[in-house]
Amino acid sequence: MKHVEIAIVGAGLSGLAAARYVRSRGVESVLVLEGGPQAGGRARMPRAAGPDGAATGRMFVGHADRAVLELAEEFDLAVEDVDPGQTLDDLRVDEAGFSAVSTLNVPAHVSWWTRLRNEWVLARLVRLAAGLDLAEPWRSARAEELDAQTVRTWLRSHSTDPGVLELVEEQLTFEAGLPADRISMLWLLAHIGPVLRDDREPLRLDPAELLDRMAACAAVRTGCHVADVGQEADRVRLSGPWGSLTADRVILAVSPADAQRVAFSPPLPASRRRMQRQWPQAEIIRTEIVYWRPFWRNFGLSGEAVFEDGIPAWTFDDSPADASYGRLVAHTYTFGEADPLGADQSVIEAPARHRGILLDNLQRTFGPLAADPVAFVQSPAGPDTYSRAFQSPTPPGFLTEYGPLLRRSCGRIHWAATETAAFPANGALEGAVASGLRAAGEVLDARSATEAS
Repeated sequence: MKHVEIAIVGAGLSGLAAARYVRSRGVESVLVLEGGPQAGGRARMPRAAGPDGAATGRMFVGHADRAVLELAEEFDLAVEDVDPGQTLDDLRVDEAGFSAVSTLNVPAHVSWWTRLRNEWVLARLVRLAAGLDLAEPWRSARAEELDAQTVRTWLRSHSTDPGVLELVEEQLTFEAGLPADRISMLWLLAHIGPVLRDDREPLRLDPAELLDRMAACAAVRTGCHVADVGQEADRVRLSGPWGSLTADRVILAVSPADAQRVAFSPPLPASRRRMQRQWPQAEIIRTEIVYWRPFWRNFGLSGEAVFEDGIPAWTFDDSPADASYGRLVAHTYTFGEADPLGADQSVIEAPARHRGILLDNLQRTFGPLAADPVAFVQSPAGPDTYSRAFQSPTPPGFLTEYGPLLRRSCGRIHWAATETAAFPANGALEGAVASGLRAAGEVLDARSATEAS
């Protein structure tokens, strides 16, 4: 039976970052096992083809995302500035299809008082977030109090203006992917961090290209679903339909929800098992729509629009810097139309109907050219087998109960994945890389301690 020093389950960004780090520290006996047909995990999104037939697709990163940007620099990966080079208008589209110019989803016709109250509430959130321990928010001074209430409860205790409440809830839904009545106040504050918005335009890179270059430097076996993990006195046995191997230590670089699909022997602690069973996630239908050109810019429009009927909830322009083709990304939320920006549930299970309504709304908003895309790719509403949604907005009580378990090793088993990262990078590409580096460091420390004993 094959034996390696370190086995890594999951060839997403966190698993590949962990493999790269331990190899850079002189450990050559490292193997990455990936259940899917190719490395990449959740960062390898479904991609539409551009007019030239080549796959398109970029992801945004912030200027503060140093771990990702350093990897991009190491691999000589292009990082673009997102700047259309002109002042363009955002739109808000009501239930009747009427479009109005907006700024940060605040319609131009909204009263100055509502604008002021909106900014006051958001500023209050930022001030509260500044007092948190972002690495371990459950240890913060007010953690129990904040985690005991939903975001909606908090908002209604700080404003009675229905216009303000609607606008703020929508902005927070964009951040979380779930409505405010399902999210813990503690999670939201940790997620947004002490700075709600970076006034600088974000950067953009191709995650698939980064993943391919990282995977080429690692020993990766695809199509190897790990079904069983058994800990023995001095090693860990991993097995699945592909066979078995043993390792001195293992890093599970998968989401807690995916870890629930693995059988552990001996069983994981009961609290860890409960956390994995109850792990929340925001699921959306993410759609890429490609056109010959970003034609909306010719009409002074940015491509960013919020749709009150929820199909889609919002769109944004993700065209390349040279505007060689146009690309809109649309998000449809699947939590139901009873909450702001939620979609009609009958549409969620009908991809063709979803496409028709979405394109019709885009046509009414951006003009007739929007009805005739070159390519249209929509992800399923449900989670993919090996690529579950990375955004995990937790309900009240979850973080204070389970937060301390996220990174706690279980014997020779260590945990990575973006869900285990410090906030506010938790759930983002930066968090995936950081979590892989942290888990790799833990394994190396444990290895050194064993050798010294």
